[in-house]
Amino acid sequence: MSLSERGERTAWLSLDRYLSDIMTQITASLAHNVPEFQHALNERGQGKSFVTTEEQLVTCADCLTELERDVTLFMDDAHLLQPEDLRVFQRFLTRIPANTHIVVASREAPNLALARLRAQGELSEIGMDALKFTAEETCELLKASSVDGLCAEDAPALVDQTEGWAAGLRLATMNMVRNQKGAILDVSLSGSNSIVADFFAEDIFGAQPADVRDFLLATCLLERFTPDLCNAMTGGTDAREMLDRIEAAGLFLISLDEERMWYRYHGLFAEFLLRRLTDIDPDRIAQSHIMASRSYHRIGLMVEALDHAVRSGEQAWLAQLLDDSCEKLIYEGKILYVFELAKALDKATIAGHPRIQLAIAWMELRNLNFDKARRLIVQAEECIANQAAEGLCPEAEAELRFLAQHRRMMLAGATDDFLTVDEIAETLMKQFDEEHTFLACSVYGQQIRAQRERFRLQDFERNEARARTIGRQSQHKFAFISQKTIVGKTWFAKGDNDAAIEALEFGYGQALDFAGEDTAIAAFAALPLAEVIYERNELSRAKSLVDRYLPRARAFAFADELLAGYLVSARISFNDGDSAGAIKTLDLARSVGLELGLKRMQMKALAEKVRILLRSGNIERAARLALLEGIPTDVNALKPDINSSTTDEARALVRARILISEGNLNDALALSQRWKQFCQHRGAMRSLVRWSLIRAQILVLACDTRAAQRSLRDALLAALDGRSVRIFLDEGPHIQQLLEDAYGSGPMTNLPVDLYAYDVLNAFTIAMGTRASVEVDDLADQETGIDGKMTGRELEILSFVASGLRNREIGDRLGLTEGSVKWYMQRIYDKVGTRRRSVAVDRARQFGLLQ
Repeated sequence: MSLSERGERTAWLSLDRYLSDIMTQITASLAHNVPEFQHALNERGQGKSFVTTEEQLVTCADCLTELERDVTLFMDDAHLLQPEDLRVFQRFLTRIPANTHIVVASREAPNLALARLRAQGELSEIGMDALKFTAEETCELLKASSVDGLCAEDAPALVDQTEGWAAGLRLATMNMVRNQKGAILDVSLSGSNSIVADFFAEDIFGAQPADVRDFLLATCLLERFTPDLCNAMTGGTDAREMLDRIEAAGLFLISLDEERMWYRYHGLFAEFLLRRLTDIDPDRIAQSHIMASRSYHRIGLMVEALDHAVRSGEQAWLAQLLDDSCEKLIYEGKILYVFELAKALDKATIAGHPRIQLAIAWMELRNLNFDKARRLIVQAEECIANQAAEGLCPEAEAELRFLAQHRRMMLAGATDDFLTVDEIAETLMKQFDEEHTFLACSVYGQQIRAQRERFRLQDFERNEARARTIGRQSQHKFAFISQKTIVGKTWFAKGDNDAAIEALEFGYGQALDFAGEDTAIAAFAALPLAEVIYERNELSRAKSLVDRYLPRARAFAFADELLAGYLVSARISFNDGDSAGAIKTLDLARSVGLELGLKRMQMKALAEKVRILLRSGNIERAARLALLEGIPTDVNALKPDINSSTTDEARALVRARILISEGNLNDALALSQRWKQFCQHRGAMRSLVRWSLIRAQILVLACDTRAAQRSLRDALLAALDGRSVRIFLDEGPHIQQLLEDAYGSGPMTNLPVDLYAYDVLNAFTIAMGTRASVEVDDLADQETGIDGKMTGRELEILSFVASGLRNREIGDRLGLTEGSVKWYMQRIYDKVGTRRRSVAVDRARQFGLLQ
């Protein structure tokens, strides 16, 4: 409800320094707007003139006292009041009655003694922050401006550029109208824009005395500043006084703290001042940047110091600053920032600064540019040796060699040289001190990763506890992201999916806090997290994470994170019936591995591709692929030994699956049994589950159902704590059939492993039911079954089955072993959705696959 609607009286007064004194202006405004006030003046016979200002003040206050209604006097442009008028107005404030309220608007804080009113609660102060327009208020302003083409979506950009400054918003709309091109409006605004610059030049900057103008130009380069910083820029000693004057004058100075020590200029005003300085004295800009950089450096604000050093163009000073600060900045997670700063330096300058070389090398490792990183490390080591020969102090030399060794370890880890990682990590751990907590986190993390990939998991929990303790001491969020990602993947390898998810969710949360969503740093933890939650059969979230972060991962990742993304993406595509898309993704992964020289990535992508090809019935293609990739045919060359790695396991998986498809069950069984025993001994529970399932499938084809059931139960027991699901489903129909035979009928038990088996079987039923409903409708038009296109060999075998031949007889006709025919029959059963020979033939005829 407005004041007038409440029956109160209002008066408006726009002050003018060139008109009469303050009390005459106040009296005239009240008399014009408030009839009762005019009547009171007339009764006193003093409506026209007063002898003294004091008499006028007393009479005005007395007349206000006689009014029955409240009166509100609005006084605009109070910054125009002269000192004498301010003193009179101060006395007037002490005399006004309770029914009178005064609203004072000013561009600057009025020089009035308001402490008593403030203490008595009789003063309400509305500062610049409260007067800023919000996005919603700006929307209303845009609607009222009646400018064609403006819409609510423009409001946030305008608020950001003007910082909610009302006059600035008005200038922005005027600028948009002036620069409108057809139906297109440009909502951008800067302090150098003519319409804004004219306002600042005429109404603000030009109205200031020379010393204030000089101060503004000398300090306009500073993003934030204190009086001491300003003194450094001006060469004076009166910055505190000048800032007080500028703040009191309302010259777009914004205080950043309660103590009024830190300030900044309004963004548009700072841009105007910089443009003015450039126009007046362009040669002064570079010099001012150097002064600003040195001033910020003296008080430890390295980011500001570096930013101004870059803009100064002074190579030697920038190199010195970056050399001093690059390691600390990396520990704070500003590795990308360091990398960008280094681009401003020429090669000759970088060559004399080994710290900068080693910092760039670390970023190149994150970018998977291993050759560049290797060259930089070598150059840094040569530079360190040269500086040592020239008299570098032993302490500085030792520190630089420590950093070089750390980068050597990181390079070894990135290129899967895990034995070297272990050796260097042991050396570095002996040199840690309180200043190296960040590096300690990375060393423990790389050692955990190296030991995981070499199946050396026995010391993991002890190393993880040490790494966690050091991580807490370091308080570096950036270190936690990498550490928790490595730890999470290691828990996953050990079969503890709960611990893996906890670690990866924490790392992902730290990444989001640190860098935000949809960033390469967030991808670092997001893709391994997608792999674990895929295993839990949470396909929707896994797909969402992969779709969001896989395209960003190469900008800041190791092979582990990229590979996790590729594998999950391929598996989801295959499960959705897109075999071609799955193969394409895995070929991309193999291509990246080949480009980077990462055999582990190549082999793991190959193992997954072979699995998908065999599930799709492409046996010949899978066998050719294994041959081309040089997978040994001698199973003895693929059996694990003390130095085996996950790369060796991937090779063995490829050969084991090929052997099964070819009917060479004895060799496949021997290979799978050795790997199963090895994984069990090493505590690699996820690999143990996989090999147990492969062994179970071999035993099914060998007609040893009892042994197959025992191997399946071994897999269930190994996977029980982690509650894995997809590792069973992705192995396909043999495992489903074994589960159905064991748990699909008969009384249910309450044993944990049996309850878990029921859950897996239920997941099979849901997954296979969904796939059947998707693909059966396509069979009338395509030679496609549940899992893909029926191959020529499968149709040939099915025609023999229709003629009544048994497996051995079919094998004799086609030159196959009986085991191979059984394997093909399992593929056929999967595709037509049955386990009975007669029903398979009937359905094939129904689908038009057989005459």
